[in-house]
Amino acid sequence: MNNFGERGSKKPSVVRRIVVGIVLVAAAGVLFHFRDNLSNRISKVFASTEKDPIPRTKLEKQNFSLTVTANGEIVGLEAVAVNAPNTSSGMLTIAWLKEEGRFVNSGDPVVRFDNTDALLRLEQRQNTLESNRENTKLETYNQTTDEKTQALDQKSAEEDYQYALKVMKQDETIFSKWDIIEAQSDIHFQKENLEFLKSRGKTQKRNARSKQQILTIDRNKAQNEVDMYKRTLESLEITAPVGGMVLYYKDRREDPKVGDNTFPGRTIIEIVNLDALQAKIYVLERDGGNLAKGQPVNIKLDAIPDKVFHGEIRSVSSVAAALERNSPLRYFTCEVSISDAGRDLKRIRPGMSLRADVVLHNYEDCFVVPSGALAERGDETVVYVKNGEDFDPRVVKTGMSSHGEVVILEGVKEGEIIALVDPNGSRKLTLPDFSKGTQMGGPGGMPGMPPMMPPGGMMMMRGGPR
Repeated sequence: MNNFGERGSKKPSVVRRIVVGIVLVAAAGVLFHFRDNLSNRISKVFASTEKDPIPRTKLEKQNFSLTVTANGEIVGLEAVAVNAPNTSSGMLTIAWLKEEGRFVNSGDPVVRFDNTDALLRLEQRQNTLESNRENTKLETYNQTTDEKTQALDQKSAEEDYQYALKVMKQDETIFSKWDIIEAQSDIHFQKENLEFLKSRGKTQKRNARSKQQILTIDRNKAQNEVDMYKRTLESLEITAPVGGMVLYYKDRREDPKVGDNTFPGRTIIEIVNLDALQAKIYVLERDGGNLAKGQPVNIKLDAIPDKVFHGEIRSVSSVAAALERNSPLRYFTCEVSISDAGRDLKRIRPGMSLRADVVLHNYEDCFVVPSGALAERGDETVVYVKNGEDFDPRVVKTGMSSHGEVVILEGVKEGEIIALVDPNGSRKLTLPDFSKGTQMGGPGGMPGMPPMMPPGGMMMMRGGPR
């Protein structure tokens, strides 16, 4: 009895399976029969309005800051070194020092060096210069006298020569042969004397010019030495380059004091700015090509994440170096002064880590486009601007670029539409032929399916996609 009940309950299940199978077969037949019409309708839904779609964007002017991100740390208060001046006198002796711990303003004297030797040398060079000037006056007077004497001698010789020609004895009936020969010899002598005086005059003028040139050289040399020692005297009093507190720079653990001898260029004191911090940041070698002194820096401390501090680069290392031994990464080290620490100085300690954005350049009213929108044509850079149904190449002037973005400065206008890729490439968008089967395969998911995006993916502009 029980077996009969079980067999009876299985009949409806078998019937349902048969019915579902018949429905599936009928649906497959309908789909196969109307496969062409269905494929066309799906293609119309998903296909682009253009046969060969080109990704594009509309140009809009914007402000753009090109920045480089770096890590770093706080190293302490900003201090400016005050060094001994570079002078030709060599060793310098400290004659006066500003007391340590005192506050000074920019331009206040902080160090004076002994000027006795410089004053003595200046006096010697001034005496030499004055002597040269007197010698120049005397030489000029002597040359003027010699020129006048030479002119008188030459005039007298010219007159004697003309007179000898005029009274020359030539008549043999009146004068003896000896008198005639003697007159001819006198004329020849007067002529040679005149030529000699002319030649001597030229030689004297050349010698006079040479002596004047030598005196001028000596005078210029003495004047340069006088000027040099005057500058030395002026440099022996050093003023504070910035305002702050005076701290002595310890050399071999000893403070500088009056009477100490020091070499030119050695640090004597430091001026500490209690309102400014100093930090070191490390920029990757690949990003450090445009780093320069004076560039602004925006800083966020990990310990004070709610505030942005501002500063500027004071110095950049000449070469990149690894921060850790055997590390392949190399960094440029930059010293940065933070000028607006102010009331937060009490919360900041040396060694605190930070993140910094170095502003390489600020552009106002420029166009920012993906780097793939630009193409190189010889020595020119072009973009493709929409003109009706086509895209025409146009030469543009670019600025500095970041990763994936380029600044256009000239060549295009606001509101114009440019292609984000080379419009001459093939980017045809089609759907697969469903009539050939639905087997999955290939990197696109279905055979015959081309990439839906242009090379490089979606290009983003400042403020989101255009």
